[in-house]
Amino acid sequence: MSTEFILENVWYLPSANTWKDFQVMAMKDIGVLTVNTKGIIFRGNDTNLIINQLSSISYGKQGRDFINNWVKIEYYGLNGELQDAYFADGNNRGWSGIFGGTKKLYSLLMDTYLVK
Repeated sequence: MSTEFILENVWYLPSANTWKDFQVMAMKDIGVLTVNTKGIIFRGNDTNLIINQLSSISYGKQGRDFINNWVKIEYYGLNGELQDAYFADGNNRGWSGIFGGTKKLYSLLMDTYLVK
């Protein structure tokens, strides 16, 4: 039996934010993250991402964002290349993430997906 978790207002970045990206916002997209033992699906305003082959999950700061912690997922893309995806709890304009929401997302991913 597969348990599925659906999280709304999740922030997404395809790579770490750097100053040379000229990215003003902390995230590139916001949407719904679906997590189950078969994979991870992100559906945002501009992004549709399906992650089936996970390499690693980590938690911490990324790029120039020294305020928010992010969940970094390294996964294998369609052509077998290693790619990154960053997620954070974007509820309450990001304050939920700062006060533990992103850490809960990390724990959910670690407990649910094939990283044990």
